[in-house]
Amino acid sequence: MLATPYVVDEVLRNLPTFPAAASAAWARLRQRLVLMDDVVTLDRPAVFPAGKDRPILFGALAWADVLLTLDRGDFGSVLGSEFYGLPVLKPGMFLERERAAGRLKLA
Repeated sequence: MLATPYVVDEVLRNLPTFPAAASAAWARLRQRLVLMDDVVTLDRPAVFPAGKDRPILFGALAWADVLLTLDRGDFGSVLGSEFYGLPVLKPGMFLERERAAGRLKLA
């Protein structure tokens, strides 16, 4: 799993709004993340209304195979579709896709 410093900061800003167990889960998850550089500009046109979340989208486009998000408010216009070939999915959608492709087995 990959993230950028901008993503980590966003998680830390939003973590207090979640139950206390989320902080413990984040601490475990954070240790497994590979941190990549932030990307704040693209070499192609991008119409994405959520200016504050452009670094998340652009970073994922630069470094990842898929962007996973639960942020329907800011990513709703691309959620379930692609941005320059990058799938933008909710985690559940991603798991369903991986199961359907035979890359993830049910336990």
